Amino acid sequence: MVRGFAITTSTSSIRLDGMGRGELTFTVSNALGRPVRGRAVVEPEGATSKDWLALEGESERDFPPDGTHQYTVKVNVPRGTPQGQHAFHLSMVNVANPDEEFTVGPSASFQVPLPQAPAPKKKLPIAWIALAAGILIISLATFFALRGRGGEEAGVGGAGEAGQAEQAPQKPAFLSLDGKQSYIELGNPRELIFFGPITIEAWVRPRSLNGIRNIVVHGHSNSPLSEVYLRINNGRYQVGSFNGQDFSTSADVPSSDVGRWVYLAGVYDGTRWVLYRDGELASSTAQTLGSLFVDATWGIGARGGGRERFFQGDIRDVRIWNMPRGQEEVRADKDRTFTGKEQGLVGYWPLNEGDGVIAHDISPSENHGLIRDATWGSE
Repeated sequence: MVRGFAITTSTSSIRLDGMGRGELTFTVSNALGRPVRGRAVVEPEGATSKDWLALEGESERDFPPDGTHQYTVKVNVPRGTPQGQHAFHLSMVNVANPDEEFTVGPSASFQVPLPQAPAPKKKLPIAWIALAAGILIISLATFFALRGRGGEEAGVGGAGEAGQAEQAPQKPAFLSLDGKQSYIELGNPRELIFFGPITIEAWVRPRSLNGIRNIVVHGHSNSPLSEVYLRINNGRYQVGSFNGQDFSTSADVPSSDVGRWVYLAGVYDGTRWVLYRDGELASSTAQTLGSLFVDATWGIGARGGGRERFFQGDIRDVRIWNMPRGQEEVRADKDRTFTGKEQGLVGYWPLNEGDGVIAHDISPSENHGLIRDATWGSE
């Protein structure tokens, strides 16, 4: 399939206001290298109604070679819409050749129900105010009287200090992928388009090693051929890039890694691809190509946009850096909880929400992902 346009947006999720309204702007670039008239089409996904979506301005526009236009999609969800997660995407076609020169853009999601306006406060009658004041005075007198008795009643009626019941610790959450159709769609935001040095990190618990099982990937794109990936490739951990040939490094997956948590970090430092497993060097290969431009979306657990190369197992703490990280940093930070504000951290999805279909990016980029057909687990 010839891809005629590049479609990007700053975020993959929209926050609606109290009236059910929101908007998102897509940047569309002509990648054909010649003048073309393009048509934008807003396409709802799943149960999303087409009536909720409106394209602002003309849908057909003339693009010079390498020209760019911005398209704004307005969302207006009516009151009373049942609860749920909804999504849509923007597609672009060459008006003169729509069957061969077209591009499907990244998905954008929004959550229903809408935020509810707070209920108006009711004024209390003066009699009720007086009664409440009397009760408060009696309660305070009782409290100070008991306190003067030296705390004889302390601890009565509960566990721990001051009668507070102990809280059960929260179990850490993770996302479980079935190896068939579940993945996370990240779109192709500008913060994740850069060249050269890169670090990709993730905690994974693989359950299958056969075939190609993407962990974190940009692409792939067929026109031009391009991809950046951290994955399992027929029983080997592999990190690298592709432009018609692979520039990568890889290491055998120990059989003991199946069913256990493993920390992986893939780094391009400007001269070589390096792979770390649990903070230790697993493989290093001199290569001339690192991160590159990919006219396709990012994905966690599958090819960007889904369709193939599905990861089977559990995953959490996915991080993308626009800089190389050394072994000492990788080793020291593999168990660390990040704030998301660290220098060079352009994408951080802890995957610890425990429910819902949004994978929140807590980096300053805030490129939240859309979870498709995956399940939450905890332990």
